[in-house]
Amino acid sequence: MPVVWKMQLSTGNDLIDLDHKYLIALFNSVELALSKPENLKFLPVFFRQLVDYTREHFAREEVIQVKIKYPYYADHKIEHQNIVEHLENVYSRIQDVMGAGDTEVTPEQIHEQLDAEIISLAREWVIDHLVKTDAKMALFLRKHPHDLS
Repeated sequence: MPVVWKMQLSTGNDLIDLDHKYLIALFNSVELALSKPENLKFLPVFFRQLVDYTREHFAREEVIQVKIKYPYYADHKIEHQNIVEHLENVYSRIQDVMGAGDTEVTPEQIHEQLDAEIISLAREWVIDHLVKTDAKMALFLRKHPHDLS
């Protein structure tokens, strides 16, 4: 089921919110790749984009946190590192499951081996991080101009 941006997810910072919207779109692209057998070939590309853009976003977000003297910066940075590590691990699994080898992998095998990890990632990244962790940061961001970058 695709993730939909809602105003409740807004941090009060335009740059962070735009990044979050794009990250949600990338995550939805991953789900789209998983949704039909003919789309599975796009899964590694979409997931790599998700990993790379997440890294870029976290770097931008951390710069803003330093500027606003966010008191939970260190904990937030550690959470970012954990999420990127998890993303990289899932990307490695995608490569392993989809294979660089000679044997063809069926869509059923891909789903069987990857769906739980993708769902876990959605829960960790989208629900826990955006809704809970970044919502805490939003309380501090709203005291600053919405276009702070």
